[in-house]
Amino acid sequence: MGKGKREKQDAKRLLGTYTLPSGQTAVGDLSLDGPKSLLRLHADDFLGRVEDGTCLTGVTYSGEYVSLIDCMSPGTGQTSIKGSPTKYHAEVFPHYVAVGHRHLVPSEACVMGVHFTTTDLKTLFYDFDAFGHVIDSKPIIDAVLEERRQTRPVEAGDWPRVCYFTGKNRIVAVDTVAGKISVNHGPSFNMGGPSGVSIKNRIVVSVEAESPMTFDVAMERMYEVCCFLSMAAGRSQAVRRIEITTNEIVDGTPQILRIHPSYQSKSTKVEHFKPHPGDVPLDPIRKQAEFISVLTDWMERHATWRAARGRYLGCLKKANRYGPERLVAAANMFDILPPSAFPEGTSLDIELSKTRDECSNLLRKLSDSSDKESALLALSKLGKPSLPKKVAHRTSMVEATLGARFTDLQFVVRIAVKWRNYYVHGDSRGLNVEKIEPLTDFLTDALEFVFAASDLIEAGWDAVRWNSEPKGWGHSFARFRDAYDIGLMELRRATERIQK
Repeated sequence: MGKGKREKQDAKRLLGTYTLPSGQTAVGDLSLDGPKSLLRLHADDFLGRVEDGTCLTGVTYSGEYVSLIDCMSPGTGQTSIKGSPTKYHAEVFPHYVAVGHRHLVPSEACVMGVHFTTTDLKTLFYDFDAFGHVIDSKPIIDAVLEERRQTRPVEAGDWPRVCYFTGKNRIVAVDTVAGKISVNHGPSFNMGGPSGVSIKNRIVVSVEAESPMTFDVAMERMYEVCCFLSMAAGRSQAVRRIEITTNEIVDGTPQILRIHPSYQSKSTKVEHFKPHPGDVPLDPIRKQAEFISVLTDWMERHATWRAARGRYLGCLKKANRYGPERLVAAANMFDILPPSAFPEGTSLDIELSKTRDECSNLLRKLSDSSDKESALLALSKLGKPSLPKKVAHRTSMVEATLGARFTDLQFVVRIAVKWRNYYVHGDSRGLNVEKIEPLTDFLTDALEFVFAASDLIEAGWDAVRWNSEPKGWGHSFARFRDAYDIGLMELRRATERIQK
């Protein structure tokens, strides 16, 4: 095994002494190289059970402080060999592991910021001119070498090459209800030499709070931003290289802890689902004011939109895998939106309201049954927007800006909701099941597009500008736009006889 590979493996194992909540200590081997972190404990004395949700701390033999957060354990065991003392062992599964120069107490408000990368940051924040190569470097090479020539002679040749980073680290910063969200370049470079010179870059997203927050709050805000980035990219984003800064300052620098989640989010790996800078709906480099407006409003509404957006993210994670379950989930996103996402329901006249209340009172006196609950539920919805009306309202928001491109979009989503009702209630009235079934993918995409597009439009997205530009397949919006005309034609054919 080569040295580089061995060092990489060793960096994922943290050997040291770990302390249980009871105060007992044991030797531990913490592995971070799998889909789940695993701590193996060994002790000469009996090990008490590690209760679910507890936290352990440890110090590695190299001096790093380790905090294992929200742990689970199947129990403890022992090994007995005749003539030898009994040895005790246990396995512990933490949900998060924090590594650094201090321990982390999850319940303590000590986190000032969380910093991370995601799958498609270089596409979403396509700051093309931040790094570059001077094509004709000959006129400036003497100025570049001036500093070095003060210590020794350096001769310029006929074909000099100058590469650069502009030095502007901050790409964009937005003040939101979740704190200041900023996106920054993180360039790294070598000092040059016979082997050459290089500048590499890593774009980092930071969420910084005005006052210290707990670890759980920091992780929640990180995943909120990741949800936004997934919508902006048109595919789910995997979070990587998580760090937090604490309110502990040493030599003028906040202490940094590396965070290793056991269950890491994944990104869509299908190649044609990879976003393209020209296809994504937002441009934080050239249309920064629009991006700031959208992100600010989007975060403002997230507390009440979290459940629905979570279902949308679940649909994105399915990528090109379709079926009845995804269609139902796409339709149900509209049903769990907050009331503020729709106009107020129509008020009932006095007689109808009185009749509703009388029927409800009579039903409540009956014995509990599923039919009774269904009837009460139906009565409670009188005057309130139904699922078809909710979808129609959100669709009208899209049509107001993109209606010319998406002709008969209301017709498409109306059939999509009917198709959803077939899968949920078995009601096929007005549908040719055999002809509609092959269009499930198209109908699902229509619901997902309306949900996400109306969300961004409401937040301030300039959909007209986006639609006026040529697009490829580098975003879910662009793919739906490209396939829409064919899908609409097939749907009209599938419903032609019914419409007549």
